[in-house]
Amino acid sequence: MLREQLVRQIGQMKFDRWFADVTFSRRGEEFVVEVSSPFQKEWLQKNYRHEISRCFRELFGKEVAFQFLVDSAPARRAPSEADDLTLRPDAIEFKKGTGSDELLSFVRVRGTDHPSKPAARRRAERPAGRTFASYETFVTGISNSAAKGIADIAISRPGLLNPILIYGPTSVGKTHLLEGVYSEFRKIPGRKSPKYLTSDEFTGQFVRGFQEKPGGDRTLRNRLADSNLVVIEDIQNFEKRDATQRELSSLVDLLRAKGVQIIMSADRPLAEMTFLKPELRTRLESGVVCAIEPPDRETLLRVFRQMAEKRNLNIPDEAARFVVSRFATHARQLSGALNLLHAAFLTGGDISTLESVSAILGAMAPCRQMPVTLEEIENAVASVFGITAKDLQGRSRSRQCSYPRMLAMWLARRYTHSALSEIGRHFGGRSHSTVAAAQKKIDLWLEKGEKNDFSDALLRVEQILSSRGR
Repeated sequence: MLREQLVRQIGQMKFDRWFADVTFSRRGEEFVVEVSSPFQKEWLQKNYRHEISRCFRELFGKEVAFQFLVDSAPARRAPSEADDLTLRPDAIEFKKGTGSDELLSFVRVRGTDHPSKPAARRRAERPAGRTFASYETFVTGISNSAAKGIADIAISRPGLLNPILIYGPTSVGKTHLLEGVYSEFRKIPGRKSPKYLTSDEFTGQFVRGFQEKPGGDRTLRNRLADSNLVVIEDIQNFEKRDATQRELSSLVDLLRAKGVQIIMSADRPLAEMTFLKPELRTRLESGVVCAIEPPDRETLLRVFRQMAEKRNLNIPDEAARFVVSRFATHARQLSGALNLLHAAFLTGGDISTLESVSAILGAMAPCRQMPVTLEEIENAVASVFGITAKDLQGRSRSRQCSYPRMLAMWLARRYTHSALSEIGRHFGGRSHSTVAAAQKKIDLWLEKGEKNDFSDALLRVEQILSSRGR
């Protein structure tokens, strides 16, 4: 069946969003994909023409010509048998056309015993709602203090800073902060219900406005304006969505005029979102654009302690520091480590000592090992410490060079299969005993949780290595 083939190719969620009201029929010498709005036509032509063509080809065994048309009266048109080709190959009768290529021509469609469910009913069957993080549980550190301060202002004086864009790489707390602001708004008496949308939800609701009634493109805009706060996640997903970007530009103007706070998030700075339309870019630039950086080690340690307390797990401080130093470059890795410790605790394992925690988390190490080269480690360390590869390979014993050199050797032992002698040769022709001594010294620092000039730099180097190829 055509619809089932589309679902297999693009997934149920995308199918429900974009094809719920689409019909497929025969007109003259070709098939028609009938949609309810010019925007939907443009979107499907740009993003799903290939998938639809493949479905026709699989169904008929040959290339089939089709075109997109906008239904002028979708609300009044009664569904017909030929509407959606929700059919098996044996539900279609064919005859061979004239010509050397023997094109298959459509004759008629028999009824189907399994009509597609109405879109509204499918939406009602989806799991409702989501759990939002609280504002109080957002852990503030050096990496996110500016964003947290801006969020405080948005909560206490909505509309003063408008619009707000919070950006940063994955797993640095953007969603937690936005959810926290949303949760805090809901607690304040007298404020209208805040609205929280993912980028896909924003686009989907915008498109449905076209489908509902004439002038429906303003439906979403007006509904969001009847609020005190609008949150939109991951606007980087608006790439290739020109109509959505234009709608967001109009929305920003409307919300700003009404004093409604709008907060958005993205996974990169504005300078890297070159796909943004000029009208949207300038509106974002007129507000506040703030970064959340990868968290430093102390912030990660506080996050880990908070996670453990929430589960009533008593993990000693030295073990917690060990977990953060060895098994985390972001909060989600901390969550994975804590899950292992929690599972061990529930099955009678000991998590009360550094040794037992280290043994339990040993299973994570192979998963985090990455096939990196000595040159990649060298470049990452040099970049973080602001020195050159020649400095790492040189003979200088100054702290500025010797500490990064020891760290590079330690990382080489951790992330590569290189022998001690090979590592020593790479970093300036040093002996294998020098590499072993560097490894031992840094292991001691990490196990003691000792704070020094490069403890946070180590985290940044590991983040560079872990983000390769993304």
